[in-house]
Amino acid sequence: MSKTFFAAIVAAAFAAVVSGECANACNGHGRCTSYDMCICNRNWQAADCSERVCMFGLAHVDTPKGDLDGSGDLSSADKLIIENNYVYPYGTTEQFPQMEDSDLVPLENSAHYYMECSNKGRCDRTTGECACYDGYDGVACQRASCPGYPNSCSGHGVCKTIKQLASADHGNVYELWDRDATMGCECDSGYYGPDCSLRTCKVGVDPLYLDDASTVKFSIFDFATLTTKTTAPLFNDGQSDEETGYWTIRYYDNYGEDWVTEPIIAGASCTQVLNALYGLPNDVVPASSLYCTRTYVLNGIENTFSESTQTFDDQSPIGKPYQIIYKMALWEAKTGNDQGEISPLTPAMIYTGSNDTSTTAISGYIYRVKFFGNPGKFQEPEIDVHLDGKRPSLISPNSKVITKVWTDGQQGEDNDYFADHCNGVTTTIGRTSGDAGTTSFLTGFTTAEKNLLKACLGDSDFDTTNNIDVYNWDKGTKLYPHMIKLVRTVTTYTDGGYFAVVWYDTAETLDNTQNEGTFKLLNPFYPPDNFLTDNYDIYTTKGTLALTTDKSEATFGFASKYVYMTNTSYDVNGGINDDVLFDGDISCEVGNNNAYKLDFLNHCLNKTDVFTLLNWETPNFNPPRVNLYTAERLYTGNYQYSVSDRFSNSASNGDAEMHYMTHVITTDLSTNWGHSVGGAAENQEGTQFHVYKFFPSTDSTYEYVAECSNRGICDTDSGICDCFSGYTNDDCSVQSSLAV
Repeated sequence: MSKTFFAAIVAAAFAAVVSGECANACNGHGRCTSYDMCICNRNWQAADCSERVCMFGLAHVDTPKGDLDGSGDLSSADKLIIENNYVYPYGTTEQFPQMEDSDLVPLENSAHYYMECSNKGRCDRTTGECACYDGYDGVACQRASCPGYPNSCSGHGVCKTIKQLASADHGNVYELWDRDATMGCECDSGYYGPDCSLRTCKVGVDPLYLDDASTVKFSIFDFATLTTKTTAPLFNDGQSDEETGYWTIRYYDNYGEDWVTEPIIAGASCTQVLNALYGLPNDVVPASSLYCTRTYVLNGIENTFSESTQTFDDQSPIGKPYQIIYKMALWEAKTGNDQGEISPLTPAMIYTGSNDTSTTAISGYIYRVKFFGNPGKFQEPEIDVHLDGKRPSLISPNSKVITKVWTDGQQGEDNDYFADHCNGVTTTIGRTSGDAGTTSFLTGFTTAEKNLLKACLGDSDFDTTNNIDVYNWDKGTKLYPHMIKLVRTVTTYTDGGYFAVVWYDTAETLDNTQNEGTFKLLNPFYPPDNFLTDNYDIYTTKGTLALTTDKSEATFGFASKYVYMTNTSYDVNGGINDDVLFDGDISCEVGNNNAYKLDFLNHCLNKTDVFTLLNWETPNFNPPRVNLYTAERLYTGNYQYSVSDRFSNSASNGDAEMHYMTHVITTDLSTNWGHSVGGAAENQEGTQFHVYKFFPSTDSTYEYVAECSNRGICDTDSGICDCFSGYTNDDCSVQSSLAV
């Protein structure tokens, strides 16, 4: 045996011994290299692989890495500096990796890189578990704890991520880096605060709000159960041929809690509907606090459904006939008919599931219910016709069942945005017919009253430098009309009044004064009981009603909570307008790919903003009574319909098609009107509805429905009102000389 061969054997044996010792030194959690170094298994670290690696998560706060290689400079984000590191097994860089946003645009400054225990905890190297700092929890300390953790939300709420909370808020979307990291409490009804530990008190009407003219705007909701069937019986439950179908009302109180009535039989009387609401537990709807009118329609194809002899079941507060006038445009904002032409004036349009939305007869029942015992703004009730799982309990054989809930200018409110009473001015409503249809206007006042009204209206456009006359006022324009509230001079405190949009037309004088000009109403207001001779007090505001843009058209179905914004600008001869670059989105959210839209917007719309829908060019197209809506969500949906399909026009622009009916506004109240986009480009200008944003003024706003009626302090521990001296009742809404 040669010395060389012997030396090789000895070296191999020695290496084997050393390797065995190294392997033992790795504690069974790694492998030994020929250089006597341990390469640790995943989730183990240290020179001998004896320490555990803890869970990683997106860092709540970043730790600067610094100059890791001592070169005196920070290298770029694409250059690996450290490799085969325990914490960074795939290497790391001195700068954080350069990321991209959803539009694939590189982000120069990125953050929240994955870190052990999310940089909000200490790693226990023995167990591999994170010991989170106060206020953080999770296996990687990846969550910000809800208040009171581990007994979160005081037992009166549910701990949820900010993504879940956004989704619960009318389906809003939150997708930022902390969507699963930032937490909050969703409180049970009647509780609030960051930890849901505070109790709410009962709300009521401030007794000092009421005077000789001020009235309370209580909610009036219309509940419609309709069908395309034209012969009785109209409904059943699928078990018989008689009219025995059932439906329920889901009512929401001031705190957002929902309550479901007992089943209501199809075709029920007003008394049966009211008894179902009175039957809700906990006196949610106080006894004898509702008015109801029922309208029955059979094979109706007219614009109006009216029963002039109907009253509030002999409980009418004014004892006058009550007429329901609606344009029943029950069109669900789907595609148009084969000709692509749907006039806003077409009556009784119902989407029946096909592309044909031509005039269809409808039948059914409409219940108008006034909740004068439940003050304030509360969520719109709903009709449920699925009382047996997925099987509908209200069926109309071989026909389509349609249920709708809406309010027609009589919405409940917590805040009176029109609290400035124009003292000394009363008006009546005038109406005249012409080529442009019926025009409504204010009349019945003297020249002095007319001039006083100008001073009451004041500025309308955020710019007092262009005000005119000694009255320091604006006449009102398409961009900035005036908005007022009309309240009957002789009425009850539960009247509430009606919103109206007004502007001053100097071209003609229709009222009974000698002054040039007429205060015209943009909405063709008509008293619901036909009494045009009634006098109205006028309430104004320092708030501003402003057109968002005339480049985006609003499309909405009758009694729908969805308003679609679109720009259909194109030329029927094949040319393309410059405006077609704007896709119709009026939301305030601006990114890298839509910043250009600000060039087309006078004012944008955000969640919680108040707005209404109006047609300026043809006022007769507007609903007689105006609703004020609150934007609960603004989002962009998927492409569904094409402009060329809608208008049967192959010359429409492809980019515009991709945005047709994709931008959506979700409202708090259902619309009291219906409108599809114009039929052809040449007549669109006169048929377009636009969004007008209302900017309330704190100087003209009175919160008159509030906890303890503004006349007491809420004990947040017990939820009981501590009334001021001189006020009593559980909501402090009653003045009493004995309450001292």
